[in-house]
Amino acid sequence: MKERTYAILNRLINSEIPLSVRYLSSEFEVSERTIRNEIGTINEWLIEYQLPPVKSIYSRGMHLTLTNSQIRKIRELEKSKSEFKYLTREERILDLILAIAFGKEPVFLNQKEEVYQVSKSSIDEDIRQVRRHLEDYHVKVVSIPKQGLQFQAKEQFIRAMLFSIISTILLSDDQGKKKIVFNYLSHGQLTYLDEIYSNFISNLEVSHYRINFNLLVYIWIVRIQEGNYISESEEDEGFVQQNNKVYRYINAVLNQLGVEVNLEEERYIYFLLNTLNREDDYRPINWLDLQLLIMQLIQYVETETGIPFSKKEVQLQEALYNHMISMVERIKNGLQLVNPLRDKIKQTYGVVYKVVESYLKTNESEFGGSITEDEIAFLTIHFSTALSEINQNNKYWYRAIVICNHGIATGRLLAENLKEYFNIEVLAVLSSREINLVKKFDVDLVFSTVKMSYNSKPIMILDTIFNDETKILVKHFLESNSQYRRLITTRNDYTEMFQKLLKMVEQTFGEISHNFYGDLEKLFHKNQLEINKREVQPMIQDILSDDNILLETEELTWQEAIKKVAEPLLSKEIITGDYIQAMIESVEEYGPYIVIGPHLALAHARPEDGSLKLGLSLSIFEKPVVFGHEFNDPVKVMFCLSAIDSYSHLNVMKRLVNLIREEDNLIKLTEAKSIKTVKEILFNEAIEEEK
Repeated sequence: MKERTYAILNRLINSEIPLSVRYLSSEFEVSERTIRNEIGTINEWLIEYQLPPVKSIYSRGMHLTLTNSQIRKIRELEKSKSEFKYLTREERILDLILAIAFGKEPVFLNQKEEVYQVSKSSIDEDIRQVRRHLEDYHVKVVSIPKQGLQFQAKEQFIRAMLFSIISTILLSDDQGKKKIVFNYLSHGQLTYLDEIYSNFISNLEVSHYRINFNLLVYIWIVRIQEGNYISESEEDEGFVQQNNKVYRYINAVLNQLGVEVNLEEERYIYFLLNTLNREDDYRPINWLDLQLLIMQLIQYVETETGIPFSKKEVQLQEALYNHMISMVERIKNGLQLVNPLRDKIKQTYGVVYKVVESYLKTNESEFGGSITEDEIAFLTIHFSTALSEINQNNKYWYRAIVICNHGIATGRLLAENLKEYFNIEVLAVLSSREINLVKKFDVDLVFSTVKMSYNSKPIMILDTIFNDETKILVKHFLESNSQYRRLITTRNDYTEMFQKLLKMVEQTFGEISHNFYGDLEKLFHKNQLEINKREVQPMIQDILSDDNILLETEELTWQEAIKKVAEPLLSKEIITGDYIQAMIESVEEYGPYIVIGPHLALAHARPEDGSLKLGLSLSIFEKPVVFGHEFNDPVKVMFCLSAIDSYSHLNVMKRLVNLIREEDNLIKLTEAKSIKTVKEILFNEAIEEEK
């Protein structure tokens, strides 16, 4: 029996009264069905050892009556029980969160159900509570086919959530939860960070501050190493790398761990470490609450105004924190600043002011008191400063409709003039009778040569003749309606968008067909949306590195050959051990189907069998391997492919198919004695194909 079963048995032994299934379900935080199954298991075990079973007493519950000698017998039997450690619901929730964040393999609920030894209904309730718990941090948990459970949120929110949860546990006396934490966190790396802390910050203090300081950096480093970066924003020349203890500590960590980060990430961690409070009675959750509120405020203002404040997020977060940390103290003590520019700020930056006010009033309880208009105006200044910096680096445009009753040609001439002199996209030229059609278009403004009243959109009446005076009038009209303008994106790489679209289609409809992929690629090209084809579908030379090429001299069985060719991918955590086993089992079940050409094999399995990343390795066997293929044995060249979806590996497959056709190159490959020769044969031909 597992540990929970013994726990339920002991609960029944120690109870002098019958216990209902509902009561046991609540106490052990599992479903009633699980409790009934456990009682069944307990009774089988008791009967096996000639002990009286648990009895169900009608309308009262479960009861177990034993003599002292029978209880002693059970205690002796318990000593030889399994070492399995049953986790409470709180512990399972913690384990799920950390597994998603730091686990080396994808997290699937059905697998966790087996690991935790709980029912499906129990694990379903666990994940529901995980989702509810993470809502406070604006983090969602989504299930992606073949990839398992993943966080969905801005990286700043995910890091804040992990810090909050782990910090609380590390500063507590809960040894059970600490053990779970260190199942995922490297105790050695934390100790290493602490040694650097001793060298650059302090070698004497033992405090919560020290633990939190190192934990923040640990989470930062691990998330970056796993490829998770904070949202990119525009470069800020105002950040000067400080030559103080914190900066030297960060620099030492990066150098000694061999991690490279951009200026944005460096500024992010520098800011967080400098805002940590050293006070002994300081609770990290308070500091974190303010950080989360600020991140949520920036996100809210961006959503409500449509202004991309995330382009200046780190700088804006720093400025807001420095103001709000003092503001909270002022509110607590009933002291708030007077802002002499309040009315002017409200008038000039009215849209931003109202949105900031809306958020702060809704969350006023978080600050411990009411917030005056003067304080809101101060915060608006920080947003306005960021907006000014954004405006200096960006251009804007408008979408418009032209209304003209002088004929289509005249209307089109006006439209062309508007497009020539201003950043205006004219979606249509309509007559005044078609004014009701305007609402069907996604437009910002209306230009009309006909005097008319229209309240749904800003409208300008102008002459059909476009002269210098008209240009001035249009310019003033655009400036007075600047709140409707749209940002011109300067991004010219749409690779990420292309990949996300493919992923969404694959998750919804299944495998991506060659025709669909080609059509989508043409659509992006037609609309001048550039993609890095090598990033979406890498060439063979992009993923077959030197250390993934093996020149094998030993005589191997086909099972050993598969294990050998997969070793480089396993060591780099591109695949799991289960993936290797799945490749072997597939050949055992279906025969040597992986032998795809004369003396050539392609070992592979399904992505869900343990593929973590796109990868390729190669073995050339001095002593050919017998697979039992009727025509293509023995195998002299074997590739191992790890594919994570239905499209990213297609260029690699294309190269392998061509290799089958190129008999001369395949023969050269079987005779290759160096990695350099292998690369020349494979890569030179691949480059020609790419051209």
